[in-house]
Amino acid sequence: MSTTTTGGRLGRLSLVGVAAAGALFLAACGGGGSSSSAPSSAAPSSTSSIPADAASVTATPGSIQLPAGTPGAGKPAIVIGDKNFPEEFVLGELYRQALAAKGYVVSIKSNIGGSELIDTALSSNQIEMYPEYLGEIVTSVAKENAPTSASGTYQAAKQFEESQRQSTVLLQTPFQDVDTVIVPNAYAQQHGLVSVGDLTKVGPGGAGATIAGPVEFKTRQTGFLGMQQQYGLTQMGYLPVQAGAQYTAIDQGTAQAADAFSTDYQLLSNKYTALSDPKGIFGFQYVAPVVKQSVVQAEGPEFTQTLNWVSSLLSTQAIQALNSAVQGHGAQPADVAAQFLAANGLK
Repeated sequence: MSTTTTGGRLGRLSLVGVAAAGALFLAACGGGGSSSSAPSSAAPSSTSSIPADAASVTATPGSIQLPAGTPGAGKPAIVIGDKNFPEEFVLGELYRQALAAKGYVVSIKSNIGGSELIDTALSSNQIEMYPEYLGEIVTSVAKENAPTSASGTYQAAKQFEESQRQSTVLLQTPFQDVDTVIVPNAYAQQHGLVSVGDLTKVGPGGAGATIAGPVEFKTRQTGFLGMQQQYGLTQMGYLPVQAGAQYTAIDQGTAQAADAFSTDYQLLSNKYTALSDPKGIFGFQYVAPVVKQSVVQAEGPEFTQTLNWVSSLLSTQAIQALNSAVQGHGAQPADVAAQFLAANGLK
């Protein structure tokens, strides 16, 4: 997941189309941050983009309705936490504002830190829920091997939270924020690149190509090391760069490929081709609210329904557009979240 403001990390809209809503909140919330252009539209997401093995645990677009009225009135107060990067700030605000609109008394502790730190905050009752990338629960918190499927990752994360943290995992979002190898469109067309393994086409073992990415990606099994071992890219070069600079590297030709994140707003420019990862070496990083079981019970079914409704809206296109507004155009996460929820019918 992206952890910087320079290199980033619209689902089904109930009242307006994705394109209109994208234009709405990007125009309304875009501030003086960057001169990069805002996307004017985004194609609606399809449930077909959700892996078949993950369909039963995903809050699919249109499958969940927002509860009527203010069912949270009189219920115990809730403290939400979020992690330490812009995409998490947006997620925290989306869940907070939706709950508040339904009458729940909600506060937020923002910018807590990485997975281990926010897990400690949950365990020590400093917070009662937070949005998390499920692969992070399994590998960074539980210290287990990454499962080989999206549903396996969800079940492993849920089992850990329920057995070790007295918490649970609600339905996951249609989007995931996972490492993604990208190349310029022209380079992909020139060499017929569709998947990561196709990089062997540019030379034996990937010789003749260099991938740009952060230092830590080079030695990760869920990174370049895994690419070398699983896809035979033993001769490919590696260019270490700061987060965000990988786009400059492939734009200027100092690298031919780059490690990006699947929700980077830069991918909305349609300048890059994301290569598929058929061996699943990068794991599965769908997002879901992690909530204490006692809170789920005390707040009632409409509480869970509201959170799952928010999750159902968050396609890859949606989170990219939200990231673009915050990271590319200087908007405040709370403002962007409010615009997005209003466009989807939250009153």
